[in-house]
This record gives sequence, structure tokens and C-alpha cells, in this order.
Amino acid sequence: MAGATNHELSRMAARRSAYADLGTAAFRFSRNLIEVQGVINGRFFGSNPTWEQVDPSLYAALDSALDDVAHRAMIVQLHGPAEIVDLAWDIYAYSQRAERRLAEYAVTTRSRAEEVRQEVEEAWNAVSKSRGIFLANGRAHLEGEPIPLDTELYLHSLPRQEPGC
Repeated sequence: MAGATNHELSRMAARRSAYADLGTAAFRFSRNLIEVQGVINGRFFGSNPTWEQVDPSLYAALDSALDDVAHRAMIVQLHGPAEIVDLAWDIYAYSQRAERRLAEYAVTTRSRAEEVRQEVEEAWNAVSKSRGIFLANGRAHLEGEPIPLDTELYLHSLPRQEPGC
């Protein structure tokens, strides 16, 4: 009996670690995205907009952060449960979309800059929201509550967008 209890405690600790690591990876991705966006914003906005190249190391850090989100989602997939795994992959999907929006922003024209900047902001918000949903439901799972949380509708999985969005 004690062996089963120890196994379950170990399993919950591994899940807690996997959930926290994915949340941290998503946060780092968001921070890297904002850093690149800040350089691009300088091309279009402010009192003296000037074109400035984004340091390639910033793009490398963003790509590495996205890879880390994928890696951490895979670890969550190993620990489950299925509802939490779906929420983990939501974070990765929204992170990919945010990176695509940022790439569009980097090559946009001045006439579309504000529109595309707004799309980047919305994509960043979706990453943040999906991270919050994942962590709240992960906590609920670890505490033995139902998933998705029935009492807080905003904690359900985000609506899916059509492929290519």
C-alpha cells in the first residue's frame, strides 16, 4: 500500500514539474516575442521611426523558445491526462501563430503596420490566455478537481481557429 502511495505522489510531482515547466517556457516565448516586436515597432512608430534590423540572435532566441514550448508540451503529453495534454498543445499552436504574425509584421508596409501590429498583440494575448488556462486546469487536476473546470468558463480550452490563421 505504501508503495502505491509513493508511486502516486511521485507521479503527481512529475506532473506538477511538467506543467510548471511548460508554463515557464510559454512565458519565456512571450518575452522573446515582445523583445523582437519592440525592435520592429521602432520602424513604424514613435517620434522618429527608423528602419532597424532585428539582431539575428533575437530571432534565434525566439525560435529556441518556441522549440522549448514544443518540447515541454511533449513532456506533458507523457504525463497526461488527455484534457491537460490538449491544453498544452493549445499553447504551442498559439505560440506558432504568434511567431507567424510577428514574421508578417517584420515585412509589412507602413500603411499596414498598425493593423499587423494589432494582430501580433492579439496573437500574444492568445498565448498568454492559453498559458493561464493550461496552468489553472493543471492545478485543478493536481487538486483532484474536474477538467476543464466547470465553474469558470474562461478556463475551458480556447476556440480553435481555422488552419492557416
